[in-house]
Amino acid sequence: MSQKSSFRVPITIKLLVIFLSVVIVSNIAISLISYRIAAKGMNKSVNDHLSSVADDVANQIAAVNAKNFAALHFLAEQAFIKDETVSLEEKTRQLAGIAGALGGYYENIAFYDKEGNAITGDGRIINFASRPYFQQSFAGKDFVSDPAMSAITNSVLQHYGVPVYDKNGKPIGAVVMVIGGNSVYDTISSIDMGGGMHPSVINYKTRVTIANANEGTDETDSGEKLDETQGLGLILNHIFEGREGVEDFFDPSLKAHLIASYKKVPGTDWTVFAVAPYKVYFASLFAMKGSMVWVMFASLALSSLITVLLIALLFKPLKTVKASITRIASGHADLTQRIDEASNDEIGDVVKGFNLFTEKLQGIMSDIQQSRAQLDAAGNDMSGSAQETSASIREIISNIATISGQIENQVSSVNQTSASVNEIASNIESLKRMIENQSAVVSEASSAVEQMIGNIESVNHSVDKMASSFNLLEEQAQGGITKQQAVDSQIRQIEQQSTMLQAANATISNIAKQTNLLAMNAAIEAAHAGEAGKGFAVVSDEIRKLSETSSQQSKTIGLQLKNIQSLIATVVSASADSSQAFSSVTDQITETDGLVTHIKAAMEEQKSGSQQIISALHNMNDSTVEVRNAATEMNEGNKVILQEVVRLQKFTEAMQSGIDEMSAGARRIDESGSTLSSISERVKDSIEKIGNEIDQFKV
Repeated sequence: MSQKSSFRVPITIKLLVIFLSVVIVSNIAISLISYRIAAKGMNKSVNDHLSSVADDVANQIAAVNAKNFAALHFLAEQAFIKDETVSLEEKTRQLAGIAGALGGYYENIAFYDKEGNAITGDGRIINFASRPYFQQSFAGKDFVSDPAMSAITNSVLQHYGVPVYDKNGKPIGAVVMVIGGNSVYDTISSIDMGGGMHPSVINYKTRVTIANANEGTDETDSGEKLDETQGLGLILNHIFEGREGVEDFFDPSLKAHLIASYKKVPGTDWTVFAVAPYKVYFASLFAMKGSMVWVMFASLALSSLITVLLIALLFKPLKTVKASITRIASGHADLTQRIDEASNDEIGDVVKGFNLFTEKLQGIMSDIQQSRAQLDAAGNDMSGSAQETSASIREIISNIATISGQIENQVSSVNQTSASVNEIASNIESLKRMIENQSAVVSEASSAVEQMIGNIESVNHSVDKMASSFNLLEEQAQGGITKQQAVDSQIRQIEQQSTMLQAANATISNIAKQTNLLAMNAAIEAAHAGEAGKGFAVVSDEIRKLSETSSQQSKTIGLQLKNIQSLIATVVSASADSSQAFSSVTDQITETDGLVTHIKAAMEEQKSGSQQIISALHNMNDSTVEVRNAATEMNEGNKVILQEVVRLQKFTEAMQSGIDEMSAGARRIDESGSTLSSISERVKDSIEKIGNEIDQFKV
């Protein structure tokens, strides 16, 4: 048997581990589900917020642009601007007055004619046809430039331009407004994304940052090439591709987790890029995550305390059961002990079951104690009976020895009688074998003669059949000779016909040669005739080809006819040999028929002599049968005597064997009696020991 481990884990610890495992798993599951739901909702809220911020910034910038374009379109619709008869100087003077009246950040408003000429503030006429704001405006598009530092004024300027049309809708120039300062920067600097970060505006086509309110950062002009596969570089790459959206990312260079929203400004090539630290918007989510961990540990500690208390209350009755079982197992095994039933639950059921088991065991032990006296008396009776049985068995063994001596004398007499009878039976068997041998010899001789007569008759029958077959064979040989002669005649006819075919083939060959000569002559004449003989030349060429083909076929037929003549000669020779063979066979058949006739006469004489021999053998066989029958009767009588003697011998041997077995059985019974006496003593001792053990139980 395998030894169990000495390490023991109490069931209270097992239940505590199971309960705490369930609590931990359920808390983790609830926390994860709650965190995922909260994170999903917060992600949607933050994404919507950042998207709305980017939309708001883009709409504010678009509103500023729309305001400036509205002012320019108003000026472009003025009559003096649309009138080509008004000079460039006059248009410039009136627009300068309007700009002065507007004041503020309007640096200049000027008219550019269709050649791109405009008058500067110092009165010079300069051609601006190569400038983008003129080209785009004159092409019929509203143009707004990126805010840029001017080398002339040493300040940030921004150009707006719109086309100017005459009364017939023909473009005649453009009105361009120059604004001082960066209105885009002013718009984004007032918006805080969180963590002190502000939106920026990027031209996604030129990849230039046109407004950035974040100090010390410039996404595109820093000179350091960003990795476009991750972090800020990947987001900027999405902006340069013209995309819009909201994304969170980790930037390795900044070592920060950020979230960004980017939105195009309507009517421009600009994109608002609003980025902020991820933790600014998700700080409450992180706090919630930490709170969940603390709540989980607190609930785990409280659950552990409650579980320990409950387990202690539940297992208190089991401790009582343990104490009672210990008391029963110690001392004199007091089976009168019972456990108080203190609870009405599964543990109470265990206590009830234990009390019932103890009560039943008490009853069993009481019955065993009452049976002890009966076992003692039975042990004493068994010991006395074993001694009496042993004495009786010794007396039986003595009687069996006397009977065994008498049976041995009888066995000796039976064996002598059996030997005498066996000798008589041997003599009778020898006489019977001699008679049977004589009868067998006569029977064999008779059978041989009868078989010889049968063979003679069979030979005669075969000779008759042979004679008939020889007659039929002779007739068939004569018919074969006649047919062979007819075949020889037909073969000679075929030989004559092949000779005629050879002559006809020679004639065909000569005709083919003459046709070939005629074709050659016709070809020569056709060549002499020139164009007129071309058709005839074709015909002559076909005739020449036909003659060549006929000549080749004639040669082939000639070779085949020669082969056929050779084969016919061979057949004629074989036919002559066959005719001679048929004649020889006919002569030999005639001679063989005479020999068969002589054989038949000799067989008839031998048959007559064999019949006389068989008659004498039959008479001898009848006498032998009578002698054999008498010997058989003697043998049968002797067998009966021998069987009786053998049966007596077997019966005597069986008696001897039975006496031996009785003797052996008596000896074994004697040994068993001794063993039984020993066993009865051991049983008596065992009963006393069991009684001592039973006396230890208090019932």
